Amino acid sequence: MRSSHRHQQPINTILEVAEDKSADVVGMSGLLVKSTVVMKENLQEMNTRGVAEKFPVLLGGAALTRGYVENDLAEVYEGEVHYARDAFEGLRLMDTIMTTKRGGAVDTDSPEAVAAREKEAERKARHARSKRIAAERKASETPVEVPARSGVAADVEVPIPPFWGSRIVKGVAVADYTSLLDERALFLGQWGLRGVRGGEGPSYEDLVETEGRPRLRYWLDRLSTGGILAHAAVVYGYFPAVSEGDDVVVLTEPKPNAPERFRFTFPRQQRDRFLCIADFVRSRELATERGQG
Repeated sequence: MRSSHRHQQPINTILEVAEDKSADVVGMSGLLVKSTVVMKENLQEMNTRGVAEKFPVLLGGAALTRGYVENDLAEVYEGEVHYARDAFEGLRLMDTIMTTKRGGAVDTDSPEAVAAREKEAERKARHARSKRIAAERKASETPVEVPARSGVAADVEVPIPPFWGSRIVKGVAVADYTSLLDERALFLGQWGLRGVRGGEGPSYEDLVETEGRPRLRYWLDRLSTGGILAHAAVVYGYFPAVSEGDDVVVLTEPKPNAPERFRFTFPRQQRDRFLCIADFVRSRELATERGQG
């Protein structure tokens, strides 16, 4: 049994369900960049609770890469951690894990297993080499003094939005958003349509025309006929915010001294213009002077 994870689910809930259902594996999938940080924290928490040996972990999702999971996160977790590019690889990993748990023998000498080990060894060697080069480059760099703020203009007029909060637009026509689909991410990343190089088989472009788009049209027609896409809606809104250093602080109301609703910390460039997203949001100090959030 696998316990799945969405970034909204705290690790406490995941582990409670895993224990209650006697799960064999814990799976976490991240779509947002923030998910990578949350997953690392979750693995550290599982180490602290002493359940790393009990629960192998499968990780995947658009925010993760194989290198990040098998190099960085594997160093963090005290148990088994595997990367699954898609659901099919996840099922193969589950088969291997469950075979081992049931006392079965996994053929470690099969051509596939040998190739996988060689590929993993090559990847780890490449990762170690990259880390060594990065460390050497960093050691040879001249220390840079990073300013508290970049030179982005601060005294800029802030537009007044038509409303505060969020609005929902319903009844969006299918044709209005299907053109916005990222076909490459869908066909290549999610459906795994990969062309054959060297002219020995269909190219990616061929597969798009013969498999990708026909399949997409089929699902759009099916979901439209079933009335599922009739519920499509767009949520958008405007929220008052100020900046504090490298943080963007979302406020509960458009007043500079209003209580904090959320806080987002953004990285700052370490060279060139030393930009940070927070530089493009009016500071709390200036907002207080102007009486505007």
